[in-house]
Amino acid sequence: MKHFASQAFLAAFLAASGCSWSLSKGDAGVPAAREINSDIQRSERQTSESHTFSRLSAIERSLNDFIQAEGRIPEKLSELIPKYIAEIPEVELGAAGHKDSGAVRYYPPDIIVDGQINGARLKDSGGWGYVHNSERVIIFVDCIHKTMDGRFWYQARGVY
Repeated sequence: MKHFASQAFLAAFLAASGCSWSLSKGDAGVPAAREINSDIQRSERQTSESHTFSRLSAIERSLNDFIQAEGRIPEKLSELIPKYIAEIPEVELGAAGHKDSGAVRYYPPDIIVDGQINGARLKDSGGWGYVHNSERVIIFVDCIHKTMDGRFWYQARGVY
């Protein structure tokens, strides 16, 4: 639905601005419809990823504030609500076949190997992942796909 809305917006914008571009491939110097669609999809994915990174940072700050104030690690992220964060925000991946989700999957401490998440053990839910042990508290995107810059989602920030 987002894709259709973006195309409709682009068409309305071009029409309103008096633009008479032909979207056929034969016109020299004029982008083809396929290229415009690709640019729109890339822009939408980049926006979704940016939202998710911002939301991950907000949860990280809330976790840090909780740990500093309460002197302990929360067992569930719901303990952050409402004092440290209004709600658990949604993950927007913008790709990889996942729907936007604010769901949290809790993992056992042994999923942390050498200070990092063992990606082979993830459920790839597309929501948030949360785990902690005596040395680390990790909030991450529970996704084994890659971001636009080539990192695995589950490795993107989120480590204290």
